Amino acid sequence: MTIGIIGTGNMGGMLAALFAETSGDRVLVFNRTPEKAALVAARHPRIEVAQDLQTIADMCDAVFICTRAPDGEGVVRDIGPRLMPSSLLVTTISTADLAAWRRLTPAAPVKIVPSLTQWAKAGVIVVIYPEATHPDVKRRVERLLAPLGKPFSVPEEQVRLAADLTSCGPAFLARLCLAWSNAAAAVGSMDRAEAAALIRETAIGFARLLETGWSFAEVLDAICVPGGVTEAGLAALAQAESVFADLHRRTARFASGHPDAPPPL
Repeated sequence: MTIGIIGTGNMGGMLAALFAETSGDRVLVFNRTPEKAALVAARHPRIEVAQDLQTIADMCDAVFICTRAPDGEGVVRDIGPRLMPSSLLVTTISTADLAAWRRLTPAAPVKIVPSLTQWAKAGVIVVIYPEATHPDVKRRVERLLAPLGKPFSVPEEQVRLAADLTSCGPAFLARLCLAWSNAAAAVGSMDRAEAAALIRETAIGFARLLETGWSFAEVLDAICVPGGVTEAGLAALAQAESVFADLHRRTARFASGHPDAPPPL
């Protein structure tokens, strides 16, 4: 198989590097600025720079469009007719209109929302299929993505929320950990670096507990003794649900083009 990556920014560059490492397949990359594509190709001997979009369309079995949103439909109009019905056409553009793209190409377009966690070959890759996507397309897409993370299919109406939990999630968790380390340093004799180091190691251990099958509720039950110090500390987090509800409302308003709209009453 030959995999083509159009757009070599953060997401396109990451996918190119990871496919080269995990798939054993040839990877072609294209960027309107050739120097940017060359930087990505320098990471791995299996990555090559394509001279034009037509080369990607004609030579690749799977094509990933990782451009800015305003450029995506133009790329599909350009190369879409050249793709085969058996070609995989995948985009990281979260606002892509898959129904409109289907009218521009015989290939079945698929949308994905990757996460920074894929650098660790972990986490979730949110996958959105258009209606009536053939099961074989789904199998091929998920087989291709599986070495990078866990493919998780959601309907279009759940994309924003799923992206908050997966793609944006590491940033939200990192912000909480930074706030915690800053607060710990402010109230005690420990400096921020020491507090951050302890939180980091705790987070790694927590993740390993989850990997062995522990649920969030089981962790709480195991640590929180009634009347104990953990229960006293958890009281400070009583409003956590409302904080995260506000977070999801804000991202939804921003994604809909209304970032300054007032929250619903």
